[in-house]
Amino acid sequence: MGHTRYTRRLLRAACLAAACLAVASCRLVVSHDASGTILSASGLYSCPGTTCSFEIDQRTSDTFTAEPAEGYRFVRWEGICARFPIPRCELTLAPLPPKWAPFAQDIEVSAEFEPLSATRTWYRDEDGDFYGSASESIVSVEQPAGFVALDTDCDDSDAETYPWARERKDGQDNNCNGLVDEGFRDALLYLDHDGDGFGDPAISVAAADASRDYVRNNFDCDDTLAAVNPAAIEVLDSLDNDCDGIIDEAVSIFFRDVDGDGFGVHDWRMEALEAPAGFVTRDTDCDDNNSAIYPGAEEQLDSVDNNCDGTVDEGFRLLNYYLDADGDGYGDRAQVIQAAEAPEGYVRNASDNCVDVANPDQRDSDRDGYGDACDALTDSDRDGIADSADNCPTVYNPSQADSDGDGIGDSCDSVDNNAGSGGSSGGSTAGTNLCTMTAEDQAMLDAVNAFRAEPQGCGNEGNFPAAAPLAWNCQLETAAYYHSMDMAENNYFSHIGLNGSNPGQRISSAGYNWSTYGENISAGTYRSTVQSAMDSWINSDGHCANLMNPNFRDLGAARYTKQGSTYVNYWTQVFAR
Repeated sequence: MGHTRYTRRLLRAACLAAACLAVASCRLVVSHDASGTILSASGLYSCPGTTCSFEIDQRTSDTFTAEPAEGYRFVRWEGICARFPIPRCELTLAPLPPKWAPFAQDIEVSAEFEPLSATRTWYRDEDGDFYGSASESIVSVEQPAGFVALDTDCDDSDAETYPWARERKDGQDNNCNGLVDEGFRDALLYLDHDGDGFGDPAISVAAADASRDYVRNNFDCDDTLAAVNPAAIEVLDSLDNDCDGIIDEAVSIFFRDVDGDGFGVHDWRMEALEAPAGFVTRDTDCDDNNSAIYPGAEEQLDSVDNNCDGTVDEGFRLLNYYLDADGDGYGDRAQVIQAAEAPEGYVRNASDNCVDVANPDQRDSDRDGYGDACDALTDSDRDGIADSADNCPTVYNPSQADSDGDGIGDSCDSVDNNAGSGGSSGGSTAGTNLCTMTAEDQAMLDAVNAFRAEPQGCGNEGNFPAAAPLAWNCQLETAAYYHSMDMAENNYFSHIGLNGSNPGQRISSAGYNWSTYGENISAGTYRSTVQSAMDSWINSDGHCANLMNPNFRDLGAARYTKQGSTYVNYWTQVFAR
């Protein structure tokens, strides 16, 4: 048959069942179920709910009664009330002294109930002390007269002999614990040779024979040293000073901190109970000669791992800076370094047209890319002939043709002296814009100028302020168109043409006299619109920088589509001034 147990627990349990002067407290925990309850005679410890707890912070005496629910009967107490064979338990509780409170253990007060219909074994209680003899029993549902549920009596003919009875010095085991007259034997005392208040477990005598050098405890682990005993403080001396079985257990490892930043180095250490001067508990310094370098320090841009995380200068964005040797504010494209901040003598732009001579206005009369400050040959129309010898210095005319021999080249001669006064005059079309912008051209120009109208960040190329709008130029459009066509028809993708030409040569061939230029190219099956091409350039640092370059004035662009080629759509943008 099933049994139901109702339990009242006393936690932090080394409460004393006697008076004491302690102030440490205990906690009484009461739980209920349907089989029965436990009542407190004082009412102070009765629980109206299923679980209650009570602090015991002073000596308390009370009587607890195990009250079975209807249909149940009391069987036995367990825990601290186990010595009471009847449903009534009288207790006196007091909390532990403070010095022993850390050693408190859980104890429980429990009452076991079972249904009245349960079949159990009952034991003969001849002497009426509520403890029966295991030698005579009956199995039944109801309790027979003269029988009880407990079978732990060791002498059922003596009503004063039963478990938990008071032991008497009579040569009998009165409390049924297997011992005779325990507690009446002379106590042993132990030699305290070193006078520290703790005795040697190996040397003892009966109390009646002991001298003043003996004590009641035998807790000393070295009775030759007064500094070694359970109450001593552990020191670093290779001895078990406090007799806990462990030598120098409080020792720690400390690390040398030369620079005084609170972090030491792993390879220089020593053992001690407390940190010696100049030593710390942390060993993670990566440079113990620099107090500004330690774990958690703020990283600096100095090519040093300031915070000891194994990474140098993390968190700083590197940009391209160009050497400005002549100090005119313009950098040399060939002399570039990356840094988070501008080094002395470096600038962000790379457009100096005379890197060795200061020319802050960047004047380039012949627009050959070499500033006037260092250009030995001034050739305004860039036809390879110096202005001083050119018969038409403002119009590209490498042949220097002069049909009428008047010293003015045909390219810019509006009067034909061979024809006489009746000769007709003809105007040059050099430099005129003969193209008509398509809707796609206009969309490209609008997209570029809209992007330039706002400040932009171009990754490693840096941040750019808003730039002036560009003008559409047909010569630049021509250079762009023929390069796109060349890439599509010959199925390649590069700034260098199939014939080896570079962007500057293609711009010149189209008739545009430039002093600076830039070129963006893009290709892809899905790049059939202006916006798709623009997106590819905006998201690329170098292309983005071309779009935002303040030195450019004119723009030309073109798309060429070739089905069956690798990329189908080929775009070219050409910028110049």
